[in-house]
Amino acid sequence: MLSFISGTVAIKTEDSVVIDNNGIGYELSVSRFTLERCESGARISLFCHMNVREDAISLYGFWEGAEKQMFLKLVSVSGVGPKVAFAALSGLPFPALALAILTEDIKTLSKIKGLGKKTAERIVVDLKEKVSAFTGAVMPDIANRAQEEAIEALTYLGFSRADAVMMTGGIECEGKNREQIITEALQGKK
Repeated sequence: MLSFISGTVAIKTEDSVVIDNNGIGYELSVSRFTLERCESGARISLFCHMNVREDAISLYGFWEGAEKQMFLKLVSVSGVGPKVAFAALSGLPFPALALAILTEDIKTLSKIKGLGKKTAERIVVDLKEKVSAFTGAVMPDIANRAQEEAIEALTYLGFSRADAVMMTGGIECEGKNREQIITEALQGKK
């Protein structure tokens, strides 16, 4: 099994890179965020995953090990194959994707091209308990009922649940009502 590939970026397309490793060109499908970091002619190392089917062998490349782990978690969900997993990884950076899953933000997940509402719901159900490692310090705790009400109000105003949690996460909520928390969250958004 391949773990990583090092070499020179020979070719870039809109969703893949070809890495020249000692005269052999390995084509790897990559997310939008990995592709942005791959400069033509640069020497790089990508974590990789090889997918073997009866009709094809495909290589998938990842700039970070955590991105690869998120990919593997996504493809473990019934009905989510490599293409849908890469659509998800290209739609949101993996920490934001993990936060959307953790906060059950179906609205944000459903906006990702190639990811419908039912698939987004299945991803949340299957992965909610498994993605907390990707959010770590990013995921603020919800302090009290007033903060939860402020988050609900912000989602009603059009913010995703993940954004609303992040907006209210840095606010000292103790002793404040919902309106005060919303006001501070919106001021911080400016």
